[in-house]
Amino acid sequence: MRTIFLILIIFFILAQKNAYTEPKIIKKISETKNFAFDFEQLINNKKETGNCIISFNNKIFCKYDKTEKIIVSNGKILLIKNKSSNFANTYKTENTYFKYFLDKEFLISKIEGNVIEKEKNFLLSINDKNNQLNIFFDKNNYLIKGWETIDLYGNKVRSNIIVKNINLELSENIFNLNLYN
Repeated sequence: MRTIFLILIIFFILAQKNAYTEPKIIKKISETKNFAFDFEQLINNKKETGNCIISFNNKIFCKYDKTEKIIVSNGKILLIKNKSSNFANTYKTENTYFKYFLDKEFLISKIEGNVIEKEKNFLLSINDKNNQLNIFFDKNNYLIKGWETIDLYGNKVRSNIIVKNINLELSENIFNLNLYN
């Protein structure tokens, strides 16, 4: 009986801590229109770096440093183009894992009751159909600090990010797919 009581107390303390954290993450996301960041991406122990801008209206623009690969979404279509290729691969953004964190309202709807505290960050796991996405939030500033998923080819992908700017004045032109096609 004493063990059950102790477990209930620990559960209550952990639940209270998350009840305090989740509103702060939601507030930070709610206040953010867009953010620019540098990233380090690991795919099967292969490291790539670059920078991105995410606009919470389902838009993203990323450029990789060495390969100069471009990833851009205009909100509906996601385009991926390698510098060495004359054509781009396109996908409906809604069919990619980007849909989970490019849509602010969807992201906020998944946070409540689902964030757990880890050693160095807060974790939100999203399981939807055949997709799983783990999003990591910084414990100090409640910003997204990375994510982990499985890509279209079955590879584990881990992206760590460092947010550089929030709520920039953006030209919609950077999300124009015709510029990269």
